[in-house]
Parts: sequence; C-alpha cells; structure tokens
Amino acid sequence: MAKGNIELFLARRISSASGRRSGAMTGIARISVAISMAVIFVALSVVGGFKVALSEKLTGLNSHITVDVAQAHNAPQAEPLVRNEEFEARVATMEHFASLTTYTSRSGIVRSKEAMQGVVLRGVEPSYDSLYFASALIEGSLPRIETPERKKDLLISKSLASIIDVGVGDKVEFIFTSPSAPIRRESFKVCGIYSTGLSQMELGLTLTDARNVRRINGWAENEVSGYKIMATSMEYMESLCSDVRAEAYLCGDSRIWRTAHIGNNYPQLFDWLATHDINGAVIVVIMLAVALLNMISALLIIIFEHIRTIGTLKALGMRNRSIHKLFLWCGLRVILIGQLWGNLVASALLLAQHLTGFIALDAEAYLIDRVPVAFDWGWWLGMNVAIPVVLTLLLAIPVAVTSRIRPDQTIKYS
Repeated sequence: MAKGNIELFLARRISSASGRRSGAMTGIARISVAISMAVIFVALSVVGGFKVALSEKLTGLNSHITVDVAQAHNAPQAEPLVRNEEFEARVATMEHFASLTTYTSRSGIVRSKEAMQGVVLRGVEPSYDSLYFASALIEGSLPRIETPERKKDLLISKSLASIIDVGVGDKVEFIFTSPSAPIRRESFKVCGIYSTGLSQMELGLTLTDARNVRRINGWAENEVSGYKIMATSMEYMESLCSDVRAEAYLCGDSRIWRTAHIGNNYPQLFDWLATHDINGAVIVVIMLAVALLNMISALLIIIFEHIRTIGTLKALGMRNRSIHKLFLWCGLRVILIGQLWGNLVASALLLAQHLTGFIALDAEAYLIDRVPVAFDWGWWLGMNVAIPVVLTLLLAIPVAVTSRIRPDQTIKYS
C-alpha cells in the first residue's frame, strides 16, 4: 500500500472510530462548516443579485451611456441635438458597443380628473429597447411607433397610474410650460401600464412616439434630445463611455455634448451597491472564522483522544510529517462533508427564492420588491475550491501539536 494511501486509510479509521466526545465535536464542526458555506453562498448571491437586478432595471429605464447637450441638462425644455451620422457610425464600430438609439423628451405635468403629477414625456424611436418594457408590461400594450400615421399612445408606470387614478384606454392631459411660449395642452390615450419595481424612478417616466414630442417641442425630424447607448455589459460601460466622450467632443456642434454613464447619473445608488461588496467580504471572513474555530476544537479533541495511537505510530517509524497529513485528512474529510451540505442548503434556498420570491422587500426602501439572487459559476467554483484549501492550511497549526508527542510518554494515556 502506498504511503499516501496508508495515511488516508488511517484517517478514515480514526474518523469512524472516534469517541463520544470527539464524535459530538466532529458533528458540530460539520454543521458549522455547512452553515458557514451556506451563509457565504447565499450572501454572495444576494449581493450579486442586487447589483444585477438594479443595474438591469436602471439601464432598462435609461441606458448605460447618455449623450445630450450639456447646457440643456435638466432644463424644462431641452435644446435639440442635431443627429450626426458620422458620430453614430464611429460609435457603432467601438469595442464593447451593443446598441444606439435616439430619444426626445419634454418635462410637463400630466393631469386626470382625479390628480396631477410632474413627469417626463420621452419620445422613443423604433430602435429603443422595447423588449425590456415588454417584459415589464403588466397591462395593455406598448405605444405604436412604427405606423405611418402618428399615434398619441402613452405608456405609463404603475406608480403614476395609481396616483392619477387612470387605466388602459383612459385619456390624460399634459400641460407644458415654457418661458418664451404660452401654456400648451396635449391629450394622450393610455395604451399600457408597466412596472419595474423601481417605483420612485419609474414614477415620472412616460413613453410615446418620438414624433409626438418633436411636434410639441417644435423640432425638425433630425433634431433629438440625445443618444442612448448600451454596452455589451456593465463591466465595459466606463471604457466605452470614455471612447464615446472623446468621439462626442470631436463630432459635436458649436455646443458642448455631455457624455455620462449611468454611474454618473446615480452616484449615490452605485455607492450604496459598492458597500455591499464590503458587507459580503465581512460575512465571508466571519463565517470562515466560525468554521475554523469549530474545526480546530474538533481536531484537537480527536488528537487528544488518539495520543496513544500517535505514540504507537511514531514507535513504528512513522514520521511527524506523515502524522500531520493523517490528521489533516481527518480535518479535510469533515470540511468536505460540511461543504456538500452547505452547497445543498444554499442551492435549495436560492432556487426557492428565484422561483417564488418568498422573501419580499419594501420597494420604497430597497428599490426592488423581493430579494434578488444571482448565480455565477466562476465565484461559486472558486469558493468551493478556495475555502477547503484555506481551512485545511490553517488546520496545520493545531495539527503541529502532534510533533510534541513522544512515544515513551503515551503510556500515561493508556
């Protein structure tokens, strides 16, 4: 029998022949490892879920990158940006580019018979992300924007619909004001209601055909409020934004074009998400410490219960290094069993949450209505490899106590 196989064989015999006290501590250690692994996996999945869910919702409502006229930012009636085909063509060839569309907008007040609310009327082109709003649609249909005849359809959020008390098919009135023009009133028909879970952010966003907004603003067909640009993923958003900003500087007209990514527009929200990384790291460290302490306690009890065995093995010529490996195998066996149960428990909880959303959240406080989860094979496999390795290496410290055991003294424990 090979040397490594002897150590593994003896480790199995020692683990199965442990006494009552060491057996109880081994069980506690396995449970501790299982709970620690489950908590770590659930915590990291939830942290990742928050990032993915909020990023998808924010970019669905807006985009990764926005280009508009800097002087007009947040003005009631924005100055138009003249479409530049050269700029659009160059952006489309950039690395990590996904899509580009134009938009038009106008701030105003929407009014029904029951109430009124300040909103932004966004005009969309056929190239806008209709799939996102289709997935968020809870009633009615999306605005008709590809028909030859201009339709005055209006898509509103569930939050806005509840405030002004309207439904699909109802008519609402928009009131637009301007310092240089009289008050203007326009009537629209609600064609659909959507809900993303971001109740505060979706409240003031309404969608209609871009031709309606151009008509209200008095703009030409090639005049827009700006560009909405999507990267292939959030990971490449900032690098693409830098490239777009440089191109916008070169292709812009006499006015300065403002280029910003979604992190610039919502810095506090992304700072809040960044704190979740710290929380996740703290949870990982605490859970590893708890598992390690229980593992050390269990291993020391196993060692003390088998001092006579250790002395006998040394008397037979087994070196300290081999004895160290023997008890590290004992520890690793406990870790792997606990890891298996931790994976099973975490997978069951995450799958149940993903399918049912049984853990709800206050959307007003957390911006989403249920705890989100995100699974990534990369960190999942990485943690399943790294945690056993780290714990086993750290267990080498208490295992070193076996080096001090002398065969001639083990008679005291007979």
